[in-house]
Amino acid sequence: MKLRPTFFLLILLIPSTLLNANNKTLNTDSIRAINTYKTASYLIRENNYTEAIDSLKISSALWEKIYSKDSYEYAITQNVLGISYRNLGNFDKAIEHFLLAEQSHLAVSSPNKMAIARLYNNIGNVYKDKLNYGTALEYFQRAISIYSTVKEDLVSDIADVQYNIAENYYKQDKYYKVLEIIEQYYDHAYSDTKLFFLSLKAASLKELELNDEAYKSYIEVIEYAIDFYSETDINVAFEYLSFANFLISTYNYDEAMEVLNNAKSIFDKNKIREGTTLALYYKALGGLLENLKVETKGIDSFREQKSANLHKAMECYKKGLKALRMDISNLSDISVSIENTLSLTESLRLLKLVADTYTQIAEIYDEQKNSQRIESLSQALDYYAITSNMIQQARKEIYSDENKIQLSELEEATFSKIVQTAYKAYEAETNPKIAEFAFTNAERMKASSVFDRLSDQLAKENSLVPDSLTELERTLNYRITSQNEKLFDLRQAEESDNTEIAIADSVLFQLKKQRDELTQYLEKNYSDYYDLKYSDATISTSEIQKNLDSDEMLFEYVLNETDSIPELYVFCFSKDYTEFRKLNIDSDFIHAVEEAFRFMSNSGYLFTRSDNAKAFCVASHQLYQKLFLPFESQIQNKKITVIPDGKLSYLPFDALLTEMPDTTGQVQFNRLPYMILNNSIHYAYSANLLFKFNRQQRKAKNRLLAFAPEYRSDTLIFENEKLVLVPLPGIQREVDLISKEIKTRLFRGENATEIQFREESKQHDILHLAMHAFINDSLPAFSRFAFTQNQNSEPENDGWLNTADIYNLDLNARLTVLSACNTGSGNLRKGEGIMSLARGFLYAGCPSIVMTLWEVEDNAGTKIMSSFYRNLKKGRATDEALRLAKLKYLENANPRMAHPHYWLGYVSIGNTQPLFRSYDFYFFGLLILVLTGIITDQLIIRIKKARKKRHKN
Repeated sequence: MKLRPTFFLLILLIPSTLLNANNKTLNTDSIRAINTYKTASYLIRENNYTEAIDSLKISSALWEKIYSKDSYEYAITQNVLGISYRNLGNFDKAIEHFLLAEQSHLAVSSPNKMAIARLYNNIGNVYKDKLNYGTALEYFQRAISIYSTVKEDLVSDIADVQYNIAENYYKQDKYYKVLEIIEQYYDHAYSDTKLFFLSLKAASLKELELNDEAYKSYIEVIEYAIDFYSETDINVAFEYLSFANFLISTYNYDEAMEVLNNAKSIFDKNKIREGTTLALYYKALGGLLENLKVETKGIDSFREQKSANLHKAMECYKKGLKALRMDISNLSDISVSIENTLSLTESLRLLKLVADTYTQIAEIYDEQKNSQRIESLSQALDYYAITSNMIQQARKEIYSDENKIQLSELEEATFSKIVQTAYKAYEAETNPKIAEFAFTNAERMKASSVFDRLSDQLAKENSLVPDSLTELERTLNYRITSQNEKLFDLRQAEESDNTEIAIADSVLFQLKKQRDELTQYLEKNYSDYYDLKYSDATISTSEIQKNLDSDEMLFEYVLNETDSIPELYVFCFSKDYTEFRKLNIDSDFIHAVEEAFRFMSNSGYLFTRSDNAKAFCVASHQLYQKLFLPFESQIQNKKITVIPDGKLSYLPFDALLTEMPDTTGQVQFNRLPYMILNNSIHYAYSANLLFKFNRQQRKAKNRLLAFAPEYRSDTLIFENEKLVLVPLPGIQREVDLISKEIKTRLFRGENATEIQFREESKQHDILHLAMHAFINDSLPAFSRFAFTQNQNSEPENDGWLNTADIYNLDLNARLTVLSACNTGSGNLRKGEGIMSLARGFLYAGCPSIVMTLWEVEDNAGTKIMSSFYRNLKKGRATDEALRLAKLKYLENANPRMAHPHYWLGYVSIGNTQPLFRSYDFYFFGLLILVLTGIITDQLIIRIKKARKKRHKN
């Protein structure tokens, strides 16, 4: 969808408003201010935003001279400057001027609420252009909230904002939500907004493949546009282009060409040489040429014609980029061009289309080593590199974790396509640089929001940003978290108070706005912080190899389920070996993943049927064959780090069976050939998180902090369901056993409160939480741990520690053990991973976590945890300590208690460095002391003898 020209009505109204705004005699300056403003208005109508900005700056300076910055006139001019910069694609400058306008409006004694609402609507549009859809929605909703407080009937103005919300949802592929908004607000909209609603409706019906309805809707839109504007208006051209895209998608190429010609004639008559709408024309024409059917039977002739069509399509896409002011003549230095593009969204789409077209050209040639194929794939990767960097830049500019994740989800298919294309190029050339490029983009699909957050913190620590501003940011984050929780509770209440909700929502909006403004201030005033934050400091494959010991291997997977046939890629690393490979899988592989996890996590494990056990064995062995059999010789007796992707994130790889057992009789779970018998396996969210934020030195003065509440079958409401906090007697035994192994500060029963954890957590090296945990799949930030329920209403001591609370903790712990139910499970978000409670501790700075993938059985968990800490104290690495604890449990378990559900739920993630010195260290230290003593004693004896001998002589 194009940028909505909402500013036209505003521009036309402003001059008369300014003239009537003050009863002072108009002097020369005020007349000049008005005239330069009128000039800017004319230039904007002509799409000449650069010259319009020059005039607006003059007008703004004059209004400041006449009335000061705290005036309505100055504010309105700053608002239009923001609109102009937005239309030039300079979004940061746009927001800067919008914020100046806001300051002016709020400085007067009686702020103009309608002007502020329109201003927030404009700011929302800029954030939408920056791909920050969450923040955009917050500004739109705030605009509506302000309109609702004004006495006048502003239903049309509200409909105006609702259009922008609908367009925001459209960009997120939420088409049914779009149609709901249109149904509700169309009749109340202004005439021009009705056109935009109709256009958006047709586009949504197209995406939902309701083709008959879409066709009628497009015809209605074009008729309305011609009637509202004129046959030669640029807005009519836009509607023709939308219709043409629909016709191409339904294979009506002849009609599509006619419609495109109609649009072209409008461009010619209006002498349009650049702009977003012209770029859309070239995109549509390219799509038509790309999809033209080739009428030939000979393979060589087909290749020639198809290649010619694709090259013509690609030239159209490149012309579209040129229309957006993106210079692609030098791909190695395109950053400046990106900053000046008229539309970030459309530039991204066109860059992807160019890359996709090069990939299609390569696919015409079957032979892997064909020179044209190799060259086309190389060109595709060049354009994908620009696309990837643009997405990465946009993601780093977003502060909110949820908004970052949202962008990751939307662009996950792009990164998957990059890895897919890179593998095709790697097959043809076996060039390590291609594998490196593929790996970099695979990493961008792995917990990138966590990596960005930690990178931002590191940039602050290593720059000249003062501690006072860092503390201010931390305070704002805490207040935002508390306000979010308050708003969540208000909305979950059985009798919700709309007034109280509106007040809480308004406070939350202002807090987030303050945080955004603080971020912008830091980036603008601390260049060293800006450079560190936006530097591409991702880990290289050679750095990974340097970090691996000779007995270690790392496997990073990319699972693509976007296409009809799933694909699986793996990057394999050891100290002296790397490999980039595509593993052959099909839908049976996905079924095996689901079957294995379903069996192990099933709460009905006590009633396991024989056929289910056999199905698990088949699935588990099939997964081993696909994932590790190709590397069987390399992984012998190796410690393995797994960076999973997609549904693989739910699996404990320890459970994979290296051989297919005999399943003709009863399956003996304690005798199965599990992978854990030969390999120590642990996990990481990404290689960057594993190696770049891998604190090894102890910082906390105290050793271990443990919490074990006592539950009394308390009833609570969670996600509108009644839940009972059933007693967990095993956790009391668990912390007692741990305390015998390691010096522990223990809070149990009534003392295991949330406030105690908040106060004590920073001072301890190891954190152990043995308690209930609840996962909120719809709102992961409100997944939570259940501390002692003390009926306290204060957010920091209400007995619930949610994920968002954990984000704001400042931890010095090197290990967190989450001995609670489901701490490693959660909703799987594309391009980001599982939204688990464990993620929060990574955010808070803890590099190593032991967590659970499902609800752990109480007694089994106690045994495994006590063994784990015993092994840990002996100086074992975290992953090896957990492996040995599991193996000990398996060794002592009978066939029934050896069911995978009992002992495979615990996994370790992150840094595995030992936290204690091994007993061997002390033994060898003592041995060296003894030997030193013996040697010293012998030397002394010899010296004495030598002296006596000399004395005798």
